[in-house]
Amino acid sequence: MMRTALMGLLGLGLGCARNPACGVEYPDKAHDPLLLMPVLPNGVWTACPAPPEGQPIMIGSQALRSVMGQAVLLDTFLNMDKGPEDGMEVLACMEDGKTHEALLRADFAGNQGRYLKFACISALGLKDGTPAVEFTGLPARGTPVRMRIYWHDDEQWKSIDASCLIRDRDMDRGYPPLPFVYTGSREVAGEQFGPDGKPMKVTRFMLEGTRSIAVVFDEPDALIGSPFPGTKENARFEANSALTPPVGTKLVLAIERTTLPLLLTSTEHGALSYQGQAVDDAQLQALLGKFYAPSAPADELRAVQIQEPPATEHEVDVAIRAHILAAAAIAKAWVVPVFSATDYP
Repeated sequence: MMRTALMGLLGLGLGCARNPACGVEYPDKAHDPLLLMPVLPNGVWTACPAPPEGQPIMIGSQALRSVMGQAVLLDTFLNMDKGPEDGMEVLACMEDGKTHEALLRADFAGNQGRYLKFACISALGLKDGTPAVEFTGLPARGTPVRMRIYWHDDEQWKSIDASCLIRDRDMDRGYPPLPFVYTGSREVAGEQFGPDGKPMKVTRFMLEGTRSIAVVFDEPDALIGSPFPGTKENARFEANSALTPPVGTKLVLAIERTTLPLLLTSTEHGALSYQGQAVDDAQLQALLGKFYAPSAPADELRAVQIQEPPATEHEVDVAIRAHILAAAAIAKAWVVPVFSATDYP
C-alpha cells in the first residue's frame, strides 16, 4: 500500500496537475497528500506575555532587535488580510519588497538586509543552508526556525505561529504550526562597470535585492525558506482572513531556534533511519503516528526534520518528501518534512 501511494505521489509531482491555460497547478484530490491527512482544529491566537524587548541591531532604529540565544525580533505590520487573488509568495518582506504579495511588511528597508542576517548569526548561531530552486519544487535545506507573530490588541498580548496565518485554498483551511527554514539568502558574484567605465567584479547579497525575509513560495534568494509542500506554484496560498487582524495592525515577528518533535537521518539515496536504526515503511508510519497524531498538543510544530549528508542530490529531497507525506496519510498523522543543512554525523 505504501509503495503504491509513494509511486503515485512521485508520478504526479505531489498530486498536482497543470492547467496549461493559466499555468496554475491544482490538486488531484485522490492523491494530494495534504488532502489525505486528517483535518486539524483551526489555529488560534493565544494570550501570552509581551515579547522580549531585545537589543537594537541598527543605530537609530528599534525596528530590528535581538535577544542572545533566544530570538530575533522585527517590528512589522499586517500588509493584507485576504488574497492575493493569484496566490501569496511572501510571508514577510522589507518595506520596499514584494508588498503586493506579502502578508507582513517590516519597518526597515532592503538595503538593511545585512543587519537582519547579522542578527540571525550573532543571536541564534544560524548558518547558511541551500536555497530552494524556483519553479521546481526542490525544497530549501537549512536550519528549522520557529516564526511567531505577537499582537497587542489593546487588552493583552497574543501570539500565533506565522504558518497559521497562511491559508491553503486546496485544503480549504489554514495551516497548523510549522517551522520555516533558514538558508541565509545568497551572495552572487558578478560584474558591473566602475567609474572609469571598466568592468569590475562585485558580490551582491541577494536579500538586499529581493527584500524577502521569509517566503511561502520557493524563492531562492529569501533569507528564510518555505516549509510548505507544493510550493512550485503560489496559487494555493493566501492570507488566512479568519485569523488576520485588520490591515495596518502593528505586529512583532520573532525568529527563534527550535527543536522539532522527530529527527530522521537519511543516506544520500534517501534511506531513512531513526536513532541510528533503519526504518521500514511500517516503522515510519508508526513514528509519524506517534509524534504527529491529531491529538498532539495544538502548539506543537508539525514537521519532521530530515538530516542529510551534504552531498545528497537535491532531487532526493523530493522523493523523501513524497515518502513522508504518503506515510503520514496512511498513519492518519499531519506532518510535513523539512530538510536540514547540518552535516551528516
